[in-house]
Amino acid sequence: MNAVGPGVAAGEPARSAERARRISDRLDRLIGREAAKADGRAPTYRELTERINRLAGRDVISKDTIRNLHLGVNQKGQVPNPTLDTLDWLGRGFGIQAGASYFVDDARAAVVDEQLERLEKIGELRQALGNSEVVSLVQRASGLSDGSLHMLVALADKLKQLEENAGSGKETPDTTEGP
Repeated sequence: MNAVGPGVAAGEPARSAERARRISDRLDRLIGREAAKADGRAPTYRELTERINRLAGRDVISKDTIRNLHLGVNQKGQVPNPTLDTLDWLGRGFGIQAGASYFVDDARAAVVDEQLERLEKIGELRQALGNSEVVSLVQRASGLSDGSLHMLVALADKLKQLEENAGSGKETPDTTEGP
């Protein structure tokens, strides 16, 4: 066996670095999702630590550990090597019941990411349904043909683009035709 160091097989450092990068990327996505829900403000490492430790009922993770996992490297420049228990609590701190498997299993991570995307869309839908005008539009659109629904969506996209380009978002574009 070709060894890189005492008890370390050839290729181990590369696999460890790849694992650390995957963990870092996934943690970054989770933090980014929370920031998006909080008007761009990402939770601090300290806030995450307090949340996770409160959830666990004991100290299971430190802010330094979360920072190292997020950055993919520790203060000494080494690749972090967290325990499955640490990753399990980290996942649970973000509401992921899959825990550690989210960080180490690509297939499981893809399923969880898809579920998170669906939940975000449901949240957006709930917010939209809080607007009586949106509800009225949905009621009126119910029963339209697929072609008409596609045209309605295209029209809504165009109106949104026009309003965003106008800057204020409150101006109604003039869609009437001239003589």
